[in-house]
Amino acid sequence: MPDSSIHIDYFEALAKLTRSQKAELKDFSEAVEEVIQTAINILKVASINLWLVDKEQNKIKCVAHSQQDKTIASNNNLDNEIMPMYFQTMKEGELIVSDDVYKDGRLNELREVYFQPNSITSIIDMPIYIEGELKAILCGNHTGKPRKWQIREQQFMLAIGNIIALLLEIWEHKQTEQRLIHNDNLLRGINSCIFQLFTNPDFEDGLDTTVSTIGKATKTDRVFIFQNFLNDNKEQCCKIIHEWTSQPQYKQIHKSEWKNVNYRITGLERWKNQLEEGKGIKNIADKLTPLDEYFLWSKHAKSTLIVPIFINEKEFWGFIGLEDCSGKHIWTLTEESFIFNLAITIGGILTTQHVENLLKEKNEQLKKTNDELDQFVYSVSHDLRAPLTSVMGLLHLLKTDIASVANTQMYLQLISKSITRLDNYIREVLSISRNSRTRVEREEIDFEEIIEEIKEDLAYLDEFKEVRIELDINLQTKETTFKNDKIRIKAIFDNLISNAIRYHNPYQEDNFVKITIHINEEKAEITVQDNGLGISKKHIGHIFDMFYRANDQKMGSGLGLYIVKETILKLKGTMEIDSIPNVGTTFTIVLPNRK
Repeated sequence: MPDSSIHIDYFEALAKLTRSQKAELKDFSEAVEEVIQTAINILKVASINLWLVDKEQNKIKCVAHSQQDKTIASNNNLDNEIMPMYFQTMKEGELIVSDDVYKDGRLNELREVYFQPNSITSIIDMPIYIEGELKAILCGNHTGKPRKWQIREQQFMLAIGNIIALLLEIWEHKQTEQRLIHNDNLLRGINSCIFQLFTNPDFEDGLDTTVSTIGKATKTDRVFIFQNFLNDNKEQCCKIIHEWTSQPQYKQIHKSEWKNVNYRITGLERWKNQLEEGKGIKNIADKLTPLDEYFLWSKHAKSTLIVPIFINEKEFWGFIGLEDCSGKHIWTLTEESFIFNLAITIGGILTTQHVENLLKEKNEQLKKTNDELDQFVYSVSHDLRAPLTSVMGLLHLLKTDIASVANTQMYLQLISKSITRLDNYIREVLSISRNSRTRVEREEIDFEEIIEEIKEDLAYLDEFKEVRIELDINLQTKETTFKNDKIRIKAIFDNLISNAIRYHNPYQEDNFVKITIHINEEKAEITVQDNGLGISKKHIGHIFDMFYRANDQKMGSGLGLYIVKETILKLKGTMEIDSIPNVGTTFTIVLPNRK
């Protein structure tokens, strides 16, 4: 072809490229591909590569590779340590034109790692600068016999390099503009979330709005919040409490397996440990283990970002996570920072709520204590004075009555009953005080010994001989023991058994109190059943109130069942009652084994 024709081809190719719509960078990769493919056709080389230089200018990465035959570059990444001389030449801005790479001393370091694997014999390599900084390297590769590069070919390569430099500059500006827009949207989203969290009276509704807003602002496919909890075995687990997904993704929050994720069983303790240290988890899905993928959305997630939530500064409460299912989202430092700030905000509000709940609980407890104190002072003044007044009256009769010795004995018996009643009342008051003020002890419990002591203590009651007391103890194994507070447990049995005796049915021949205890390593399940007078439904809701008496015909302080309830609460146990008038009453109590 005549030399002038070749020049015309070059000019027409360059003119076509400058008129191309792709050069306006509607699609960067397509634009670069068109430019490189045009250069290959005009220069008739085997391939042309575009290598981008990293920020530290120590490595290059091949981002575009076009060829005429099936030759494929064996290296997608090269670094300064492999070819320092080549890098230095590119940094100096020199165009490397080599007719024979095996005779060119400047290229010795590339022969084995690049030229030989790709059968390259001649090259034109051009550094691409933007605003004085090396951004890329354009490489024209010839295979076959060494080739003598013409001046016009070198000039054409320079022109192609300038077009790509322009595309790179436009692309960087667009990327910067897109990042600014994305960060602005993210900032607006975070501000909206914080506003919702602080102003919405329903905090849970505010969290629902938050996960939705964050998902849209970050353009991810799933946002979720997990909260930690301890299962029955005191193992740390977590459960999903809020979730948002984009269309057409579907939510996981309704699935039972997400309501009880055990860190140990799922093998995710290392994630928990990392989050507890205040570190986020930022991974690409294809680098995760199968156990890691348990946390990911049906293994559809391509990337994930998880950030811990703390309350009370150091308590690991749970975490907020984002997942992208459409592509491998490279989480930016800005995105990570915004999500961390959001997690701090959520943790701060949860801490405030926690403190408010504690204050509310303390205030309610204080109000309850004050109400009980008022009632206590009134009742104590009355119930302490009543037996004392009775004793004083009987003593006056003894002084003035000169009748028989039989009358004297009767008076003394009445005085003894009043003193016993007064002593029992004082013991009950002391029991209430001790239960509220002393710490719970941990000692091995012998239930048979406790029941025998109670029998001895209650033998003075007139009705004691009318009621049969049975005890049945079942152990999980012969070696099973039960530990708790002996004095408090004795107080529970003392009040329940004495009530059962006091309120037995006098019209029955066989009155009983059956005590059944099942003990295992975790707890003791206790039932106290009698066939006494029972309690009507209208009284059931009040029998555990201080000084409440369901039966005015029987003597009592109204403190017994109150003491039972407060003592069981102190031991962190539970109690249920089932009672039918004239049939009997059953108390079911569960107490923890404090081993």
